[in-house]
Amino acid sequence: MGRVEILTGRERRRIWSDDQKLAILEEVATIGLTVADVARRHDVLPQQIYAWRRKFAEDRGKLLQEPCFLPVTLVESESATPGKASEEEAVRKSAPKKAAQIGRIEIRCKGGRVLKVDAGMDPLMLQGLIRSVEEA
Repeated sequence: MGRVEILTGRERRRIWSDDQKLAILEEVATIGLTVADVARRHDVLPQQIYAWRRKFAEDRGKLLQEPCFLPVTLVESESATPGKASEEEAVRKSAPKKAAQIGRIEIRCKGGRVLKVDAGMDPLMLQGLIRSVEEA
């Protein structure tokens, strides 16, 4: 006859909230400890921390793939202004400022970076360029 082992007591499985998981992942990223050290501190396996990291990276990737609207500002070119300019417009035009080029788009990305591209740029290429700039 084989050996039978009976386990008594509470179940070991714990349920971690997303906030707790993110706090543990942040601890790994900011304090400079190894994953094994942080896992030991919180009494979890290092594999669990890697799984949480993968899960949140996948969730973030899904959010980045969803289309979203961005604020846009239209800049009128000087040649589009019909008729004579008033004194106020003349003063405003004489002030030194950088004029926008016709056929160019200026995109302000996260982190304060600015992309200036031709208006006829391929949308897929532009999308990839924006993502790479925002991730950098």
